[in-house]
Amino acid sequence: MISTKFDLALFLEKDKQALGRKKKWPSPFDDIWIFEIALRHHEYYTNICGGG
Repeated sequence: MISTKFDLALFLEKDKQALGRKKKWPSPFDDIWIFEIALRHHEYYTNICGGG
């Protein structure tokens, strides 16, 4: 559960490592990494706003 910005950064870093990416930002054509970033941000905002 991502409930702090520190957790969000940690999850994003672990996702980047799991995908084997070395760059700081995804390229516009890296759909999987972009989707995972959006997914993590959505989870974070859902958790801090109470799910609604």
